[in-house]
Amino acid sequence: MTVSLPSSKLPVAPQKAVSAFLKEMSKVAKRTFPAWQNTLTAGLDDCPLTFDQRRAVFEVHALDDYYFAAVVALGASRLRALFSTEEADELFAVLGDQVDAAAGRKDRIVSDLLFQIVARIERMVTPESQKTPHDQAVRVILEHLGINQLETTRHLMTHTLYRHTLGEPLALGVPQWWSGFVNKYALAPSEQPATSSSNLKLPKPPTRRRSPRGVVAFP
Repeated sequence: MTVSLPSSKLPVAPQKAVSAFLKEMSKVAKRTFPAWQNTLTAGLDDCPLTFDQRRAVFEVHALDDYYFAAVVALGASRLRALFSTEEADELFAVLGDQVDAAAGRKDRIVSDLLFQIVARIERMVTPESQKTPHDQAVRVILEHLGINQLETTRHLMTHTLYRHTLGEPLALGVPQWWSGFVNKYALAPSEQPATSSSNLKLPKPPTRRRSPRGVVAFP
């Protein structure tokens, strides 16, 4: 990738930028996951689930990894608004290469869910829809857990207050990391090609609202 680097900004390779982003998002996920899990548990405690149904949610599914995917997706969903199409495509590809390992997984559970959430956000969150990114992330996770398929839990999908509370850690806890990045840094040519870009279904360019900018720092 050939990129013209502004002289006033420090050049950072995409692989290094994504690695720093994922480290920060991992800290955010670990800090905010307990509140999110408590809200999820409280909602399901009010539902008459069988032993097997409850076990499927809390033992079969990797809730912390799903939540990490949502945290990363909320940050990554702003890439196309901040970078050129070529740069955003490469950053998404590098994310696909790195995010599963960042979660300590050898499969593609996190990356697959990450791109599902990003695609949902970019499809559904427009100024006309008045839908929010964090609520779309919550909906994707609930669907992945099968909450929408069980008669005893389906009402949670349309319970506005419950979904609002469940999305609160994502809405308030995830910083606008990439907005901070572009204020200080510029993408340099890649250190190496991303290996998984051909396997990713990259989201289409979105129409999105501006959010408050966060802070980014490189060690």
